[in-house]
Amino acid sequence: AMRRSWTRPLATVAMPVGIDGLLAHRKSSTPKPGPALYALRSLAIALGENSAPAGRLIGSQIVHPDSIDVGFAVEAEDGVLVPVIRDAEQKTLAELVERYAELISLARERKLPPDATGGSIATVTNFGTFGLTWATPIPLPEQTLVLGMGAGSKAPRWDEAKEQFVPAMEANLTLSFDHRVLDGGAAGRLLSRVAELMNSPADL
Repeated sequence: AMRRSWTRPLATVAMPVGIDGLLAHRKSSTPKPGPALYALRSLAIALGENSAPAGRLIGSQIVHPDSIDVGFAVEAEDGVLVPVIRDAEQKTLAELVERYAELISLARERKLPPDATGGSIATVTNFGTFGLTWATPIPLPEQTLVLGMGAGSKAPRWDEAKEQFVPAMEANLTLSFDHRVLDGGAAGRLLSRVAELMNSPADL
């Protein structure tokens, strides 16, 4: 599958996103959403607003998705599985938490039901769980996009009110994509919208 993916012209854009708000929201939530679920929900909302970046090139035509089904990478004992959350743009973060946790458990047991595999339009992967701050994941052959999230780290941020730098938690977001389907500008706008949504976790 990776060899088939690599036959396409792939590119990656990236940007840091502040995660202090996300971490505070997660701490106050019960049950606690996984960090990647914030990214998944943000991507789903952004694609729900404009699904064009998730189109697939089939022959000489770009085919746009009928639904926003987003997968997420789960490390199993001998590889990686990608469970899928269907219509992810139509469910709130709170509504997705239990299903997300359930699919992680089922993936690790290799007991994913048929309706939770395949057919997704994009994947989210949290490579920050390995302590990585930057990576370029490869989209699955049937997808155009993969959104990656790196490990959080403290960085100086300018505070306009205090007129000084203050410490803030940041994580890098990367978006790897099929360059035949969208260009750098479209990818950059999509990633910026994802980051914007992640900065308002209570609205997810």
